[in-house]
Amino acid sequence: MEPFDFYMPTKIIFERGAVKRAAEEAEKLGAKTLIVTDKPMLSTGLLDPIFEGFKEKEMDYVLWSDIVPNPRDVDIERGAVFAKEQGIDSMVAVGGGSAIDTAKAMGAILENGGKCEDWREGNLKHPITPLICIPTTCGTGSEVTHESIVNNTTTMEKDCIWGDEVSAKVAILDPDVLINLPKKLLASTGMDALTHAVEAYVCKAANPFTDALAETAIRLIGKSLTKAVEENSEEAYVNMMAASCMAGAAFGNSDVASVHSISEALGGYYDIPHGTANAMMLAEVSRLSVPGAPEKYADVAKFLGVDIKGLSAEEAAYAGVDYMEKLAGRLNIPRFCELDVVDPKDFKRLAHTAANAEETFDNPVIFTEEDFAALFERLYNKNK
Repeated sequence: MEPFDFYMPTKIIFERGAVKRAAEEAEKLGAKTLIVTDKPMLSTGLLDPIFEGFKEKEMDYVLWSDIVPNPRDVDIERGAVFAKEQGIDSMVAVGGGSAIDTAKAMGAILENGGKCEDWREGNLKHPITPLICIPTTCGTGSEVTHESIVNNTTTMEKDCIWGDEVSAKVAILDPDVLINLPKKLLASTGMDALTHAVEAYVCKAANPFTDALAETAIRLIGKSLTKAVEENSEEAYVNMMAASCMAGAAFGNSDVASVHSISEALGGYYDIPHGTANAMMLAEVSRLSVPGAPEKYADVAKFLGVDIKGLSAEEAAYAGVDYMEKLAGRLNIPRFCELDVVDPKDFKRLAHTAANAEETFDNPVIFTEEDFAALFERLYNKNK
């Protein structure tokens, strides 16, 4: 067995209705809390039990809701100025990956000074402001990762603030938050979680601990994602919330791979939602990656419930890829060729960004700029 590190400092609370425990946990971290969320989330009523909990405990809190998908450095830095002026002791992030990544990056600036770009090399000197994460989708995994992904508005690429210091104190997982999640978002974030789990399992940085988490996540997603989207199954919501967190813990301690190389390039340049980009690219990138890890991709097929009896490892691997492609179609994930924002003149730039992403080098097969560009061309012209 090869040496590896596994770091998991985040306390996980998993309970239906657990959002009401936010104030209880925040009370342990200080006297004044900043609640970080987005404006649409405020209109759902999901935060009402959180606000009520703070009021019942007579705890001081302020709200920051200027969150956008694919969080931008300028917005994060503006939020950090606000948080510093308010003299907060802790933060509670409520939302998807954008809210959680925003809070992490704000916390990095609050405790270390500077701007987002100063801390993209894993060089933080101090831990981020104590953070409680309440994910409201089943895809991010950010509540248990040690990084924050930030859109650099100068380069139009994504930077990563990473390191042990970028870890939340508490993750509150409440499956009931998925009940009223729009089905389109439930589908794309569920596929995002599957991407996290698959890439954590097949990438070159995988280890036995992350394999165990990724396997369980893939199994849960395989039997629960369509039921959550199509049947409103409460059991499926529970399984998907658990799977998303397990997938986050898996890739947070191994790595992702070239699906993410592409999705981060697309998110940084086109502002395409991260979950959607991952979902549309998972099968396509996996198909090209099978030769580098056929046995592991065959395992993925088995975990998803694909009948692989009598198939070779390679045949089973491709059967799993076909399943993921059909799953994306069943869940109405848009295809690359259907996105109006995509322009072929950008493919060279996008390919350069993807080829130079760190996770590219942990993919089972190393893609070159030419490989990425060819993939973009093929997908753009598919069925045209």
